[in-house]
Amino acid sequence: MDPANVWPLILNLLSCYLFMMNTYIIEPSSAYYANALGSSDAMSGIMMGMAPWFALLSAVGYSVWTNASYKQPILFAGTLMVIGNTLYGVAYSYESMQMCLIGRAISGFGAPRIINRRYVADATPFKLRTMSSAAFALTTALGAASGPGIAILLDMIPEFQFSIPFVTDREQTFNGMTGPGFLMAILWFIYSILIAITFREPNRSGLDELKQREQRDAVAMKAKSRKVEEDNGPSLEALRPTDTMDSFADEDNDDDISVGSFNTIDGSSSSSPSKHSPLYCMKHMTRATALCMVLIFMKRIALESIVGSTSVITKNRYAWSIRNVGVLHLVNGLIVIPVSIFAGYLSQFREDRYLAMWFMGITSAGMFLMVDFTDLADIDSSDTYNEDLAWSVGPYQYIAGSLIAFSGVEACESFVASLMSKCVPSALAVGTFNSGLLATLVGTGGRAVGDLFITAMGLISIRNLLNLLIIPGLVLMLLGMFLLWRNYKIVAV
Repeated sequence: MDPANVWPLILNLLSCYLFMMNTYIIEPSSAYYANALGSSDAMSGIMMGMAPWFALLSAVGYSVWTNASYKQPILFAGTLMVIGNTLYGVAYSYESMQMCLIGRAISGFGAPRIINRRYVADATPFKLRTMSSAAFALTTALGAASGPGIAILLDMIPEFQFSIPFVTDREQTFNGMTGPGFLMAILWFIYSILIAITFREPNRSGLDELKQREQRDAVAMKAKSRKVEEDNGPSLEALRPTDTMDSFADEDNDDDISVGSFNTIDGSSSSSPSKHSPLYCMKHMTRATALCMVLIFMKRIALESIVGSTSVITKNRYAWSIRNVGVLHLVNGLIVIPVSIFAGYLSQFREDRYLAMWFMGITSAGMFLMVDFTDLADIDSSDTYNEDLAWSVGPYQYIAGSLIAFSGVEACESFVASLMSKCVPSALAVGTFNSGLLATLVGTGGRAVGDLFITAMGLISIRNLLNLLIIPGLVLMLLGMFLLWRNYKIVAV
């Protein structure tokens, strides 16, 4: 790996860590904060979901921006995170859910996920791609673990008041609900200064290597085709224009044609759509890339149904406190770390598609443990759960299922992300709708849909929320395994 790319990669991973920490640090207290702002428990899903919904809007802008620079967009994102987190904390003094949601929305606009993903794809060599993706997943897990862990510490600090000069004239309160916002604002401010001083634009060696590999493959295919012609005589296919193969040999044409695209391209094709057009993305989309996008989307919905709902489910089902929820998320994240390291080790010996299938199976097993079959028959005998029935899901079974499912889905992410980065044609590594943007859109979109689903199901029934979330999530994971099995050959990389 180019030494000039190492420090920027570390800073990008640090950005990923802070973003995931920012996402999960508010989860243990979200239901309690919603109550303090005068709203119901179900609104905690909207509080969690505002950020990913608005991250979808900003992702396209960051994708365009990263065509020219990495430093400027990541610095801008850090500034937005400072503003958004400050508003999240200040909302308590105004007792304003609207201000809280605006703060979460601004934090969503500042989400640097697309920048982080594209850096991994553009600046890391092909042979280190899976390891880099594993590092990305590991950093994600560390952030997801640190957030709840720090939330526990913040909840232990005695409540106190302070003021913020030049921002608001009201006295602010620091406690377990507002502390996450104020702390993350400080951390993002420090990170933004670090970026401004030390970040240097990297070499896009990974993108160059991908183009070279496609050119070699195209030349090899063309040589094989000519050999068949010499042995068997020219065929009808051989009499057709050879634009598709020649375009890979000519670097000027690599934006017009891609291997394995859905489109049938012949010599009569005229002008191509712009790199910044969605049509350009659709033209060069491959079946393997589309499969990876679907897997990421379904996996994210399933993950959010486990993680994003913990505060609401455990508060109403097991009467847990902020600290109890934080401890579960902390343990979840700590277990994921050795699992992610082990997954990176396994990637040296097994293909990504094989390992993705296995870890999706592990996730499904964990989610199955969390399905409460007694609630399907009896929901009237208790306001919490059917504690006296043997098949009910008590706190220990819930914890076991959560640990297994969370570890499996986080480890699976590195393999699916690696698959996508290897399957995507070089034409989708450039322009606005590049592979990094596509992965971010489906991943963030999955989180956004998952958070919205939590709120919708919570409004239907808080008592049945566990089954209303886990059963659909389990179905999605099983469907993902089926799709991967049906298309196993096309992701052989």
